[in-house]
Amino acid sequence: MKTLSLINLIILTVAFGHSKVAAQEAWLSTPESINQFRKQVESIKPDSSQYDIPTSDKTIQLSGREIDIRIYGSVGKELKPALIYVHGACWAAGSLDSHDEICRYLAQETGVKVIAIDYRLAPEYKYPSAHNDVYEATEWIWNHAGELGIDTHKFAISGESAGAYFAAATSLKARDKENSPQFLFQLLVYAALDGGGSSWGECKNLYFNNNEEKASPYGSPLWAENLTKLPPTYNIYGQYEIARAEQELFTRKLADVKVKATSYMHEKVGHDVINWMSVKSKTPAHKKAVEFIKMGFGE
Repeated sequence: MKTLSLINLIILTVAFGHSKVAAQEAWLSTPESINQFRKQVESIKPDSSQYDIPTSDKTIQLSGREIDIRIYGSVGKELKPALIYVHGACWAAGSLDSHDEICRYLAQETGVKVIAIDYRLAPEYKYPSAHNDVYEATEWIWNHAGELGIDTHKFAISGESAGAYFAAATSLKARDKENSPQFLFQLLVYAALDGGGSSWGECKNLYFNNNEEKASPYGSPLWAENLTKLPPTYNIYGQYEIARAEQELFTRKLADVKVKATSYMHEKVGHDVINWMSVKSKTPAHKKAVEFIKMGFGE
């Protein structure tokens, strides 16, 4: 599709040639180019969904701001397992709508309630804006579990790409704070876990102000000094991803501190976020994610 060609070019450029990185950085260096990228990310959503599942949008009040969430599955008296989902797209794009299809798919295939979180985007909002949005929205959902029909004994978090990065940081913050959400597991898909790493550096530079922020405890989950007592972690990554080393190292570091960590390598693909978001066909990554979610909830 013509609307996706530039996104594919970005992924191929980063994955296969450092000589072209300068051109990519230039493309993301103006408000016009960032807005164009946002439009292209939104265009990935299919015109009509394959998955007929009830949804409801809700605007929640956080400290000094409002955040939108979308609930997949009916809200009733019966308490159901819940999976928080955080969208990706380079820290600077993505929305509840752009990732609607993957949330529908996960909700329908697993039978759990999926709750997607929107967050403020870079570069208009810098670190730690999105971190705070994701954590505080998750906390709000946890504290309102009864009215949302959520079983807090079966509460988990997931995301892809930058969304997986925010999910990992949220798990760390929840571990560190008292009276915080308790995750049964986290599912990280095509994750970028090193805030200061080379993967997607042009995107991270839109969000972080300096290297100190990148190296902060939640700025780089991969390099957090303490990874103990995190929830069991499922990690899905592409064979040819530029962030593959980050994902594999994170899994090993979790295992070293006795955190259950299970990985799946999606063979013969790189950062396969377009297929992940659109669910035009059920890839091995989609099927493995469903398997991991069911395993994580003990079903």
